[in-house]
This record gives sequence, structure tokens and C-alpha cells, in this order.
Amino acid sequence: MEKIAIISDIHSNLVALEAVLKDIEKRGINRIFCLGDIVFKGSSTCEVVDRIKDKCEIVIKGNCDDAIVNAPKESKRRSWYKEQLGEERIEYLKNLPLYKDFYMSGSYVRMFHATKNDLYNRIFAVDPIEKKKNMFQEEGKEPDIILYGDIHQQYMQKLQNKTIVNVGSVGNSVYFPDYDESITNMEETTQAFYCIIEGEYNAKERGSISIQFVRIPYDIEKEIELAKEKQIPDLEAYIIELTKAKYFKRANK
Repeated sequence: MEKIAIISDIHSNLVALEAVLKDIEKRGINRIFCLGDIVFKGSSTCEVVDRIKDKCEIVIKGNCDDAIVNAPKESKRRSWYKEQLGEERIEYLKNLPLYKDFYMSGSYVRMFHATKNDLYNRIFAVDPIEKKKNMFQEEGKEPDIILYGDIHQQYMQKLQNKTIVNVGSVGNSVYFPDYDESITNMEETTQAFYCIIEGEYNAKERGSISIQFVRIPYDIEKEIELAKEKQIPDLEAYIIELTKAKYFKRANK
């Protein structure tokens, strides 16, 4: 049996990423897959890309990775991150795959950021079952299990003979689309989230398989201080997201 850590949506938050990597190492997990959105929003975009390249065996492209690669000059926010990254890291992000498949104890698993062929087609936990079923209905072999990121909220749902799992966000856990303003303490949500899948990796024969959700507290104030030092765009919006888990829609994307 082997454990694989599945991480997603780091969003340049180095402090959260290091906390998660430390927890993964503590559990003796040697294989890490990343489902994208490495960059954007946070303090340490270059350092995070470098750590992901070093630590992750498989890395999938996210919508924010794509947005930075293709940032138009008129988008000051995206262009700022693109300039920070430099040509080599931009080329790395540009060439990331949209999805990866593998077997785990006989289950056919598909990983992507949002959907298999569309980085910007968002599927929420509250969406209708029929919409979620469309995630499995692709040309070729249909997966038994889908692992995805994008929405920054962990959940797992059984859809008859299929299983859909959102692994949550390492660096930008927020609650949307329906944020309840009456809840003032969001400490259960403002943590770093990831997922562990355990079974026989690459085995086509049916066997034991398990999926575990993990959340790790980290030093949010340290990440905010780093963001202030780097003078990142939309700092106040980022602070609201980190401390209140409230998704803040930016005017200048």
C-alpha cells in the first residue's frame, strides 16, 4: 500500500505550502501530485513554483497558471506576477498538462484542475448531480474517481458508481459562492487543506483504497507580512481571504 499526497491551489502562499510539505514528510509520504493554481494572489510566487517543481512528481495546470502565462499588458495584476516569475518559470507553467490518469488499486483515477479540457468551467459542491456527472463523460475511458481543485473547498460525493473528490486549497481556502456574513470565526476554514489517497499505485487489480482529508494550521500572519514586504497587488483583498475565508472578486484581473 502506498500513500500519495494530492495538493492544489497554493496561490503563491509559501508559508502554507511549507506547513503542508512538513506534514506530508512527517507522515512518510514520498509521492506528491499537484492539481494546479501554483501562482497568483500570494507573497512568494517564484519560491512556490520552485518548491512545486522540486517536490511534486506530477503537476497539472490550473486556470491561474494559465492566466499568468497569457497575461495581457493591460492587466497590471497578472503582469506583475508574470514579471516576477521570469521566462523559465513561465515556460514551465505553459507546458503543464491539463489532466493525468492513473490506476489505484483497480480504480481508474483522473486528476485535473477544474474539468478535463476546460480550466475555467467551475464545478461547485452545491451544483446539480447532472452537471457533476458530465465531468466523467469524456471520450475514451471514463474514470472511476475524479480528483480536482479549483473551488478551494474540500468535499467528496458518491455519484452511483463514481466518486468525485475536491482536495481543497493549500494556500487560499475560501468559502464561495454562498458566504454567510453572520459567521465571524472562520478558523476551521482558514487552514491549509490537502488530500491523501492510499492503495496500490498503478495496480489494475481491485484492492483496498482509501481517501483522507487533511487540514493544517499555519502562520497566516507570517504570510501576510511576506505579502506586505513584496508589495503584492490587491494586498487588502488577499488579507480578507486569508483571515476571513471570504472570496474577494478583484476588479482588475
